[in-house]
Amino acid sequence: MKTSVRAVLMVGLLISTFLLSGCFFNVFQTARTLRRGDVALTLGMGLLNVALGGGEPNPILTPQARLAAGISDGVELGLQSGIMISAAGGQPGFLGVVTDLKVSVFDEPGAFALAVGFGGGWSVPMAGWGVQGSVYLDSNLRVLPLYFVYRPIFPLAAEDFTVWHQFAAGLHLRVSDTARLLLEVDNFNGIWSIGLGLELGL
Repeated sequence: MKTSVRAVLMVGLLISTFLLSGCFFNVFQTARTLRRGDVALTLGMGLLNVALGGGEPNPILTPQARLAAGISDGVELGLQSGIMISAAGGQPGFLGVVTDLKVSVFDEPGAFALAVGFGGGWSVPMAGWGVQGSVYLDSNLRVLPLYFVYRPIFPLAAEDFTVWHQFAAGLHLRVSDTARLLLEVDNFNGIWSIGLGLELGL
């Protein structure tokens, strides 16, 4: 079998696996960045329904964790990982490990905040190795603490240049001086997920 045919079959298998599993990371991030030396841990859980082989919808839980550190004021480095658990039974699956660098562009208390980021790693959403960008926009209003994220994802296993899109929107609710609750809705290439995350300053 020729190498090019083998590569096409492998990419097809990876993409089919992704489409059947339909699992992906929730963003669980806002435009806020950590200060230099600060560390935070976000624990989250996503829930989505996918149809396996055109059959009945199958609920899938995606427990996730993200560890972040401020490497300078306005610059944050993060590492995220998780698993996927199907309600239909079977062994839990590995979602992957991705890292990201987030940079604050603008942060005005009582108005809004903007940040950009990029990263990559190995994950089911990327169908293997891939890279991603991010744009984060927050409302810093106490009465309406909303956040929005757009994330273009570039799977490196694809034969041709491919961009997948992830959108997230949610509420960032302050629980204490060191904790925030994130209520989130994500859409990844037409697949919806709801998520709940707790960000804790360490």
